[in-house]
Amino acid sequence: MSSIASDRINRRACLPGVLGTPMLVLALAGCQFSASADGGLDYEKLEGAITSELNQQYAQISRQVSGVKCPRQATAPKTGDTFTCTAGVDGQTVRVEVIVRDDDYNVHFSTLDTAFDLERTGQSLGPQLSEQYGFPVTVTCGAGLKVVAIGDSFECAAEDADGNTRTVRLTAGTADENDHWEVVD
Repeated sequence: MSSIASDRINRRACLPGVLGTPMLVLALAGCQFSASADGGLDYEKLEGAITSELNQQYAQISRQVSGVKCPRQATAPKTGDTFTCTAGVDGQTVRVEVIVRDDDYNVHFSTLDTAFDLERTGQSLGPQLSEQYGFPVTVTCGAGLKVVAIGDSFECAAEDADGNTRTVRLTAGTADENDHWEVVD
């Protein structure tokens, strides 16, 4: 099994991971944020912060978040409580895990999914397979955006100059690890 090379963008407060070729795939490693208001969790402020951070990351693949929804808790969340918000991107859903870090409603959030720009993914995998096998290979993964849960896989088609084809399975890694590919047939 081979691994896609990693280029990472890091900032102090939020640590997004850009895996593979720049502008190829995006997963948000983590962001610290204070979401308190009037002694409770300000869900609108939290949704705005998630939207802003994801939009900054997804701008690298020319995408924007259409909205973020976080479930409202019946009682005020406590330190250590976890819940999942959802962000809409190109008609797909990206899950964002939120952890309440303290009684002042400082939170940590990170994505549970990776967004792949399919055309650029194929363009990145082609040279890697070509290098590994020693002959030109073209990889096609489709078009548009594909959101994949971390640890899940999807398939692309690899073709050599003679028209022989093979399936390439790409598994989404966390923002802290590389995605992995393997030729499966």
